[in-house]
Amino acid sequence: MGSENKLLKKYKNNIILNQTLKNHFESKLKILNIVIGYDKESIKKNLRDFNIQIIENLNYMSGMLSSIKEINNHIDENITGIMISLADMPLVSSEDINSIIDAFLLHNEEKICIPESKGRFGNPMIIPVGIYKKIIQNKNLLKDKGLKSTILDGKFDIIRINTSNGVLKDFDTQEDFN
Repeated sequence: MGSENKLLKKYKNNIILNQTLKNHFESKLKILNIVIGYDKESIKKNLRDFNIQIIENLNYMSGMLSSIKEINNHIDENITGIMISLADMPLVSSEDINSIIDAFLLHNEEKICIPESKGRFGNPMIIPVGIYKKIIQNKNLLKDKGLKSTILDGKFDIIRINTSNGVLKDFDTQEDFN
C-alpha cells in the first residue's frame, strides 16, 4: 500500500479498522485490546469512539511477532485465552469470532482454535494463555517462523472451526479494495 495506511482506507461504508473492530465488539469477546505501532497517532484518532485498551508496540518495525509478544505484558490473571486477530480483516464476522470462542469453551479453554475455510487455515485464532506463554518464551519456537507456522508444526493440539471465507481475506494491496 506504499505510504498509505491500509487500516484507515475506506472499504464499502467504513474504514477497514473500524469495521474490523465493530465485528469484534458485536461478538462474545469480553475484553478487546489493540496493539499499535505504525502511524499510531492516526490510529488513535480513529479509536476514540471505541472502549478499547491501546497497547503501544515500540518495536513494531521488527514485525508482527513483536506485537504478539507485547500482549504478554498486558494479560490479566483471569484471562484464559488470547485471540490473535488482524486489523486488516474486516470480513471476519462476529459469527466467525463467536464460533471460535464457542469451540474454545467447548474444549475447556485448553486447545488452540483456528478457523478454517475451503480447507485453509485463517485468522483469528484463540490460544490458551499457558500455550501462548510457552510459545513466546521459547525463542527457538518462533525462530524464522511466524506464529501460525509455529503452531501448525504438530506440537500443539489444534481444533479446526469451519467458518466463512472472511477468515481468509486480508487487505494488503490496492486490488483487495476493488
